[in-house]
Amino acid sequence: MLRSLASCGLAVAPLLSAPGWTQRPAYPLAPGMAGLIAGAHGGVLIAAGGANFPGKMPWDGGKKVYYDEIFVIAPGEKAWRTAGRLPERRAYAATVSIPDGVLVIGGENADTIFADTLLLRWDGKKLHTERGPSLPAARTSQVAVVADGSVYVAGGYASGAVRVSTGDFWRLDLAKRGAGWQSLPTWPGPTRAQGTIAALGGAIYLISGLEMVTDADGKPKPTYLGDAYRYRGGKWERLPELPWTAIAAPSPAPVTTQPARIWVLGGVDGRLVGKVPRDTRVPDHVMYFDVAAAAWKTVDERWPDPVVTAPAVRFDGEWWIVSGEIMAGVRTTSVWSWKPEATR
Repeated sequence: MLRSLASCGLAVAPLLSAPGWTQRPAYPLAPGMAGLIAGAHGGVLIAAGGANFPGKMPWDGGKKVYYDEIFVIAPGEKAWRTAGRLPERRAYAATVSIPDGVLVIGGENADTIFADTLLLRWDGKKLHTERGPSLPAARTSQVAVVADGSVYVAGGYASGAVRVSTGDFWRLDLAKRGAGWQSLPTWPGPTRAQGTIAALGGAIYLISGLEMVTDADGKPKPTYLGDAYRYRGGKWERLPELPWTAIAAPSPAPVTTQPARIWVLGGVDGRLVGKVPRDTRVPDHVMYFDVAAAAWKTVDERWPDPVVTAPAVRFDGEWWIVSGEIMAGVRTTSVWSWKPEATR
């Protein structure tokens, strides 16, 4: 959801032979989605909802359309299967895979920003949907991750004429879901939405994002963030600055354990805002946080088909990235999986 990011990107040529990347069956709804809901449960990857511009682009007066269709795919299948519909149209929710389903957290459609959660469960033949614990407040474009039996949610946009970013940090203990969401201390930095989050080694990592506030005239004022933080032991610490911003990169960020790395794929580079044509691709670079060295590093290899506003899902031993936005307002039906261990 590139909101104020409409003129960002890098021109790239796809490198279809990039190591570790595999192209998967295309998403069945053309022209593809931004803000798709995706997770894994019951041996399938579940994808649902999302939003696109099926007609004109937004700067030409086009209207964003939200969706409720649900699809699933199992390892080795050649095509996605239909699996029903969401209770309502929804996109830009934070989504995590938990043992008993795919938890869909907040999000939005043309009418509202949601404060509820949904649980999507696959029983081997059919998809079931049920309501989960509601958030303390309605949020969209937040990020979420699972760690040590709890779901953590950070940031997001609040409801309002101008969707300002928030500094919320909430936790849901999956063993005590009836107790609802717990508010935790926020990170020591700006509010944000469209960031990236990861869990590794008992810690939570919050990376980049867009701070959106209002100026003296009540107009939106965005700031592109290149900061990063780690939460462990109930405390936050600031990490080194990123080489560049990575707004709306796939989240949760892929991780590897040997060596311990948090991988950030593409994302909007704020240095390019307003400096490149609207119809250029989003960035294709790859960086990672080296936990042992406490430093950000880059690799020479490039992401073959970069997107933003797309979830990353650990499924069948790889990280799957389903659909997404390839440039301002333009979606793709491409689906890729990635083994970061193959990246040098």
